[in-house]
Amino acid sequence: MYFELTLIPFFIVLVLFLIFFIVAEGSHWQKHRVLGPFARFIQASPFRSFVTFFILTIASIPVSLLVLTGFWIDAINIGKVPSNQTPIVNTLLVMMLLLAAMIPVMWSHFRAWRQAVRAMAEVRVRSV
Repeated sequence: MYFELTLIPFFIVLVLFLIFFIVAEGSHWQKHRVLGPFARFIQASPFRSFVTFFILTIASIPVSLLVLTGFWIDAINIGKVPSNQTPIVNTLLVMMLLLAAMIPVMWSHFRAWRQAVRAMAEVRVRSV
């Protein structure tokens, strides 16, 4: 039961990441009936897009570990203490796969934000 309950935040983080990843580029998403609010939120500024992806990337670690905790709680409740490391290894593999997909996206939005800050600083220097 706890395993299934802990899957809810895991899938929420994944679905939010996918939605924001889809709508991060392209202004045509802003007029979409369902995805429009997500697109308008993330396309407001490069800083907001970086922070959104950063939070979702960091949140993927505890929600993955929460799934493992739910598995252990269910196993202990039925009286079988997990004796092998298969759930741990599977959780670590899932975490590594998620991070391998999320970190490049987060890093690219960090670089876009950094370039926007540099461009803004350059404009300020030229105007003075």
